[in-house]
Amino acid sequence: MARAKRKGKGGRSDNRKDTRRGMPWGRVITGVIIVAAAAAYIWFNYGTINRQPGDRARDAYRKPRSSTIRLYFADAQGERLVAEQRSVAAAVSLEERIESAVKELLKGPRGALGRTIPQSVELKGVRMEGDRVAWLNFSPSLVSAHPGGSTAELMTIYSIVNTVALNFSEVHKVGILVDGKSIDTLAGHLDCRDPFAPDKTVIQ
Repeated sequence: MARAKRKGKGGRSDNRKDTRRGMPWGRVITGVIIVAAAAAYIWFNYGTINRQPGDRARDAYRKPRSSTIRLYFADAQGERLVAEQRSVAAAVSLEERIESAVKELLKGPRGALGRTIPQSVELKGVRMEGDRVAWLNFSPSLVSAHPGGSTAELMTIYSIVNTVALNFSEVHKVGILVDGKSIDTLAGHLDCRDPFAPDKTVIQ
């Protein structure tokens, strides 16, 4: 004889399973983790998501990136080059970075080192050309205001060349122009018609 079905409240048969015993706790925990992760992401990125391009540009202006370079000036005797570290604002293009470094060199040393370039000289432009050659275009006073002498000429040329080529690995040689034109020599001792490779032997 078949057993009678157990009846629940109200006399109804209780054929339903007790869902409390089979509750899918794994799915619940996974759902909680997903919701928590999404909330954390929104919390930490809210400022970035809702900021306007203008705000980001202003922040970049207030906090410019910078890099440290070595500028080469003359020692006390004016016979060797000595490096002076300086921070400059970072730039996007290589030409802009070279221009920034050379303009710092033109400002002269901050300490006891000697200037290698006449104070009146201006950098008029920088261009990369050929096999990693950086051509620097200076104002005429690079020649007209130079004090002369073979050692002074050597210091001027290699303070420029070493500052550029030793700070920027993309540059293998540096060419000197005046008013956009090649010059035979700066002070009568070095041939300036071809670009110069860096020379570490003149560095102290």
